[in-house]
Amino acid sequence: MESALRYADEYPHDPDPLTCEARSRNQTSKCPSSLNPHAIRQGSITHSLNNDMPDKVVSDRANVSTEVIEHHYDRRSEREKMEQRREYLNNL
Repeated sequence: MESALRYADEYPHDPDPLTCEARSRNQTSKCPSSLNPHAIRQGSITHSLNNDMPDKVVSDRANVSTEVIEHHYDRRSEREKMEQRREYLNNL
């Protein structure tokens, strides 16, 4: 199996993995468990920001400007950002 079964003990979607359309190498994107690299990148950047990694460090690590991070990758709400700043300032 080239899709979800490739990394798991059980096949979570099709009752018969041998008939799954996402079984072949060039069809794996059709698997419901498949994630595109952009989604993984976005999740990684947001996770780093949520865990108090400084914007500049995230920017350098992901090789993307802080402006692009703020515009396209940062999924934190304004309230989450505010609370994160407050916690940081309280620790000074």
